[in-house]
Formats: sequence, structure tokens, C-alpha cells
Amino acid sequence: MFQEHIKHLEIVLQRIQQMGLPIKPSKCKFAQSQVQYLGHIVGQGCRRPSELKIEAVKNLPTPRSKTDIRTFLGLEGYYSHYIPMFSTIAAPLTDALKGKCRKGVVYWTEDCENAFNSLKQALASKPVLHCPDYNPQFILQKDASDNGIGVVLSKVTEDDKEHPIVYLSRILSDVEKRYCVS
Repeated sequence: MFQEHIKHLEIVLQRIQQMGLPIKPSKCKFAQSQVQYLGHIVGQGCRRPSELKIEAVKNLPTPRSKTDIRTFLGLEGYYSHYIPMFSTIAAPLTDALKGKCRKGVVYWTEDCENAFNSLKQALASKPVLHCPDYNPQFILQKDASDNGIGVVLSKVTEDDKEHPIVYLSRILSDVEKRYCVS
């Protein structure tokens, strides 16, 4: 495994050299089991949100305006692939953004508070997603409610444990809510 890593590293470095691109050695790390990349920690067949981002979400105060809600949903939305049925949970918050006044004070309901705390808790539970392995078959699970639809793509490992690869969800539009379930 390590020899294969060295072989891939040589190929990458040769291509960088062929293109004449400079490399600053002080900014390079080699043979790492994990790397932090764009707010995610990736390595050993898994990815998860960065601890710094989880702490930032945990410490966010309760939103008081539409701008605050948009900020929270933007940060949480970046990590929505880690949260099952994200869109359905966040529906009260997105509903609170409706209306003509862009920066207005929001009517904060108990549903908004529950959604806010649920999303914070879901990310604080340190979710882990596994990288896809294309040899075994994937498992695709779908679910729908009156408000949204969701999908979980997962895989089964050799020890017969199911590991999620990604969670996807979205809320239904007003027209889609009138569709038949099937």
C-alpha cells in the first residue's frame, strides 16, 4: 500500500515538473494518513467535517434576523451531505426566510428553534462518510414525506456493516406537495 502511494507520488511530482510548476516544500506534506481539505478531513477511506467547523457551528448564537438564518443555513448546507434528511429538518428555517423584506426581523417559532438545535446536534455528532468502493454493490435507500425527499447511498463492507457514502435531500415545492407519493 505504501509502495503504491510512493509510485503515485512520483507520477504526480513528475507531471508537476513537466509543466514547470513551482512547489514550495514548506507547504507540502507527504505520506499523511489524513489531510484537511476545504473544511473536511479526508483519509483512510473516510471523510468528516473539520473539528474547527463543528465548533464554529456549535458556538453559533440563535439567529435573530433573516441574514443570521441565511448565514447558519449556508454553513450547515455546506455539510448537508453528512446529515440525513437535512432539507426536511431545515424546512422551518427556510420557511422563516419567506416574505418580501430581505433583512427583516424573523418570527422565531418553536419549530425554528427545534430545527436550529437539531441541525447543530447532527453536525456535532461527528458524522463520518465512507469513500465509495466500486467492487461491491451500492445500497440506495429513499424516503419521502409531506415536506421533502431524501436518499442515502451506502455500501456494505466485508464484515457485513453498512456505511453511508452520502446523504442527499431537498424540500418539495408547493406544486410537488400535491403529487401522488409514488
